[in-house]
Amino acid sequence: MGEAERAALTMRAVVVPRPELARFRLTGGGRVTCLQGLVTCDVAQPGDGSHVFGALLTAKGMIVAPLWITRLADAILVEAPAVAAPAVAATFERSLPPRLCKCEDVSSVFATVGLYGPAAAGCLAAALDGEPPAAGRAAELRRDSASAVVARVAARGVDGFDCVVPAGDAEAFAARLGRAGAVAASPALLEERRILAGFPRLGAEIDEKTLPQEVRLDELGGVSFTKGCYLGQETVARIHFRGHANRYLAGLGLGGEPAALPADVSHGGQIAGRLTSACWWPAQDTWAGLAVLRRSVAPGSVVDLGGASEATVTELPWERPSP
Repeated sequence: MGEAERAALTMRAVVVPRPELARFRLTGGGRVTCLQGLVTCDVAQPGDGSHVFGALLTAKGMIVAPLWITRLADAILVEAPAVAAPAVAATFERSLPPRLCKCEDVSSVFATVGLYGPAAAGCLAAALDGEPPAAGRAAELRRDSASAVVARVAARGVDGFDCVVPAGDAEAFAARLGRAGAVAASPALLEERRILAGFPRLGAEIDEKTLPQEVRLDELGGVSFTKGCYLGQETVARIHFRGHANRYLAGLGLGGEPAALPADVSHGGQIAGRLTSACWWPAQDTWAGLAVLRRSVAPGSVVDLGGASEATVTELPWERPSP
């Protein structure tokens, strides 16, 4: 990844394949009600044509996977990190009654192509017929033989669209967006933007013992406190209404590239958390990281990363995506 990709994301639009995502398709007359009782976000209230961010939890409130959920007129598309696909599939199989909601893993049938940047809407309009959806919305757009379920992205650290297309058409669809003005970019660019936006990743900031409030899922709009009961809701609600999580996701201003990740973070001679992600921050000519820390380690604290390496704790995000 180089400055050309960063410039294209800032000034124009980039197109990026998203092979790290798995996809599930829910059908049946009870699909909305059934999914509403499983996930942290409100699936029911926004109605058909909505695109929301949330998470699937264990009964004890630990994160199984972050989810991106698109409601269509005849189905619900659920995207999750591919590494969590077996766990998500197992929960759906165990919890969704087949007579009300049928779940199909369509990860090999469909692919996701990302289109991000200030010119993304223009590129999409040049490639497909129909109005690009607004924030929090999705639409099925077509032109000639090309079709895509297009959603305005929610909580990805970038602004633009996620386009779900038939897997066999993904390369041609990306090329179509390229002819409309989008620049091909690498997943590394999205990882950089994710870190600078303070967005947690499964396998880095999120593990099998992570609660939603520990990694900002509530701040990122992934948790509803008004929708009613869902799997793991009791723990999440107790933290929200009666106190706070003992850990939180913070930024670490680094003096250089970390030697390895994850890395223990110490404060006052004791292990206080872990540095889990890091990237170069071009705008400030420095390295920026994400760490899950004890609540007692406040922003402004200087922490130890081992040896002579120190870092400064800061609030997130480092940067916000341009509207």
